[in-house]
This record gives sequence, C-alpha cells and structure tokens, in this order.
Amino acid sequence: MAQSLVTGADGFVGQHLIAELLRRGDSVVGAVLEIPPRLTTLPASDAARVRWVKMDLRQAQTVRELVRAQPVERIFHLAALSSVSESLSDPVSPLLINAVGTLHLLEELERLRGERGYDPTVLISGSAEVYGSAAIRCRPLTEDCPLEPLSSYAVSKVAQEMLGLLFHRTAGLSVIVTRSFNHTGPGQRPTFVAAQLAGRIQEIRAGGGKGVVKVGNPSVRRDFTDVRDVVRAYLALSERGEAGQVYNVCSGRCHAISELLEILVELTGVQVEVQRDDWARRADVPEMVGNYRRLSEATGWSPTIDIRQSLADLLAGQQPG
Repeated sequence: MAQSLVTGADGFVGQHLIAELLRRGDSVVGAVLEIPPRLTTLPASDAARVRWVKMDLRQAQTVRELVRAQPVERIFHLAALSSVSESLSDPVSPLLINAVGTLHLLEELERLRGERGYDPTVLISGSAEVYGSAAIRCRPLTEDCPLEPLSSYAVSKVAQEMLGLLFHRTAGLSVIVTRSFNHTGPGQRPTFVAAQLAGRIQEIRAGGGKGVVKVGNPSVRRDFTDVRDVVRAYLALSERGEAGQVYNVCSGRCHAISELLEILVELTGVQVEVQRDDWARRADVPEMVGNYRRLSEATGWSPTIDIRQSLADLLAGQQPG
C-alpha cells in the first residue's frame, strides 16, 4: 500500500485524485488550508479515510511541519491559486502561493534528502497558461514550445515549474512537472468557464427554460480534458514518468466556448439568448490546443472521456442559484 500526500486536497482535481488513490488502496494525507476541508465531490466515507492536515504554503513553518511529520512515497502538489482572472486584479497572491509556496516545499524536501536520504516522487501540477502568446504560433503546443506568459498567474506557474526543475538538477529531487490544459467535469467550482455556463443553464432550466447567458468571448477555443482523465495522467506519471521532465496533460482537441454552450443547451433543452459580457481577458489568445505525445509515450495514457460526457456530468452536479 503506497502512501501519498496531496496538497490542495479539497480542490477540484484534489478530491477526484484522492477518491482514485483510495480506490487503489493507498493511504492518503490531505493538506488543506482550513479544517474541516470544503468538500464538494469526495464522499463522506472516503473523506473519513483521509488524514487531513492544515498547511499554508505562504508560511514556511507549516510546510516544514507537514513534510517532516508525514513521510510519504508520493507527493501530488496541487495547491495553488488557480484563477487567471483573479490574478489580473491581484497579481501578488499567485506569486506568493504558487511560486514562493512551492519553494518552501522544495527547500524542506532538499533538507530531508540531505538528512535522511528521503526521496519521494513529487508531481507538480503546472499549467498550459505558461505558453501564453506562443499558442498563436504553435499549434498544437508541445513541451518544446517557448514560454510566453500573459498574466501574473502564468508567470507564477513558470516560476513554480522552473523551481521544480532547478531542485531536480541541483538537489536530485524526483520532481515531475505537468503543463495541464483546461479541464472540467463533475464538481468543478463556478470560477471556471464551463462550470459558470453550466450553473447559468441550470438556473434557466429551473426558472422556466428561457433566459440570457452572458459570455466574454464565445469564439475563444481551448483544449478541455475531463478531470478523471487528468487524475489518471497524474497517477501514471507518478508511477512511470521521468524525473526532471515536463509533460503536457491535454486532450489534443479544441472547443470554442460557444460549442460548450451549445452542448449544454442541447443536454437541457433550454432556450437561451447569448450576450457578450465585458469580462473577456485583456490579453488572451484565440486558440490553445496541446499535444500529449510525450505523456503517452512515457505512460501509455490517452484521454477517454469526451467533452459531451464531461459537461453532462458537470450539469448533474450543479445546483441552480
């Protein structure tokens, strides 16, 4: 039975990952900012099997105490401030949490490696936002494409990634980094576009079946992967990935925001009027699609759940507001 630590354990991906780890028989430590954790999809029976611990990445002492008290074989570092739009109004927080917080974790692991030879596999969940404007020229995006971030969030994820690779090269830590593209599925919180749309569609359905949906830029195209496929990728990389390597986690398929809305409307039978909103990002690329060949060659992984199923399952978990 393997022992795994999941940071950001009450997040969207974290809860799905924990459920799968438990299903496979792992012992799981869940690091969260607040106890009790804010759970949306993890069943109570599974939550009861997790050892929940409090950790704030901004505070080095709490990271130190966690890592020293909870020796594990695998660390899935998912904790992050993950909203690009929020980073536009608060550019400092993602740098503190994503970059400096990861530095706190890696520094403690380096110390423990020197003291005890402790060498867990560390998977850092990064973001395809690091590619930024390179997505205009690189279609599809491979791991060899340049990094041209367009937000404070994306800069923080570049720094997080570089720190992980630095500590692999200089301290020998077994770090694997992902560049994860957009993902969705059951339990996603409404700070992300697919969940926002699904929540609004459910409101319209509950209110009589007709209504207005506001979107920023419906023509923007993104590569969406189901969260359950993302979890499978993370587990596969923790078992068969190469330390010091970076892997795209994506579907290799692109969908416009308008396509997501069309699928949601078709699934629910509502009638909507689409209106442009003013929350479109000031620096956005029209299309971002990835290539997952490196991941597939290393692990045999490929996506299995299509966008229609992801959205249907997302809808099933939405409550009208």
